[in-house]
Amino acid sequence: MFIRDAYAKNRVTRLVLLITGLLAVGCGAVKMYPGPELTRDKIAVLEIRNVTVYALDGIPPSLGNKKTLQILPVEHVMRMSHNIGGYGEQPVDYTFTAEPGHAYILDADYEIQKTLSWRPWVRDTATGLIIGSWKP
Repeated sequence: MFIRDAYAKNRVTRLVLLITGLLAVGCGAVKMYPGPELTRDKIAVLEIRNVTVYALDGIPPSLGNKKTLQILPVEHVMRMSHNIGGYGEQPVDYTFTAEPGHAYILDADYEIQKTLSWRPWVRDTATGLIIGSWKP
């Protein structure tokens, strides 16, 4: 009876590891550059929060449920809008230059007191600096 219990626990452990691995692959980043997969030190990673990205350098990303992009360390132009309470704001273009090996967060703030508009930003997670600029 002890051997049967140990075998059942081992099967459950393997099943849990398999499901975790499949979920990790399904929640990975979307590769937004041509050619073979590059190592982490040769690309940049962009995590998307609270915005809808329509295009990166003119190419619509196929995000699905994913919220992270793998991008080349070059200047990028991103077309996006901010969704507030289910209402989409006017799209804007945001230009920034990614550095190799860096991770960034793309997000937006809503300015209620001054202009009743939203303001996108890209923050370098290593330095905390906001990089790039935007125009409506």
